[in-house]
Amino acid sequence: MSTAHMAKKTKTAKRDKAQTRHERRFEPGATLSPIVSYGIGAIGALAMGAGAWEKLGPLISDPTVEPLKIAPYILTAGALLVGAAIWVGTSGEPPLRVGDRGIAVEKGPIRRMPWYAVERIEWRGEAVRVTGHDDAGAAMQIVAQATTHAQAAAWIVKEARARVPAIVDVPPDATLPEPSLSAGTVLPVEPPQVVGKHCTASGKVISFEPDARVCPRCELVYHKAHVPETCECGALPVALKSDAADRLTRPSTFTSKT
Repeated sequence: MSTAHMAKKTKTAKRDKAQTRHERRFEPGATLSPIVSYGIGAIGALAMGAGAWEKLGPLISDPTVEPLKIAPYILTAGALLVGAAIWVGTSGEPPLRVGDRGIAVEKGPIRRMPWYAVERIEWRGEAVRVTGHDDAGAAMQIVAQATTHAQAAAWIVKEARARVPAIVDVPPDATLPEPSLSAGTVLPVEPPQVVGKHCTASGKVISFEPDARVCPRCELVYHKAHVPETCECGALPVALKSDAADRLTRPSTFTSKT
């Protein structure tokens, strides 16, 4: 293998690695402290055991002894406490995803809000609230509670400030943790589907993938013949009008405007 071929292969590998797209998946946390949940569950389990023994124990040890009339109520109360422990120990909120493709909610089929479709991110009611549209154009709202989705909320704000800072309205004193690199599960994401979409600048329909140029910061789509000097998110296109047939899955590179 020639030196030139090896250098080209190394350069391509580095480019592919640099342009790999990811997102973080966040599971919701418990609504109460685990200690509280365990305590309620333990009391409920003891009550269930006592009620069951008082109700059924005499049948084994001494059939002539009548069980206490209160035994069914103790058993029922214990079952209710165990159910309450399970309910407060888990959250009904869906998992959230944050990354290169925007913000997504796992409630049934994954529903995504691309960064270009985010209209407002605000801090209200101890939660980060995201308003905008999904990739199909339907209105969408995402709420990341600080109590159950603290890291998801922190990463939403972090990514939004880097990509679409103009729409972020979260005060510095918001009770959010620092985004942790170990938080969530990092997953690869596929590039956006561009065929059939309209060029943001000209309205022209993208008929072939090689004609598309996608801003990796906000995912707005442009036709290669109508690339603006600056993307609407403020990113600067770099060499987007050149022949780029090899960018079918990595449409284009943008740099931040400084």
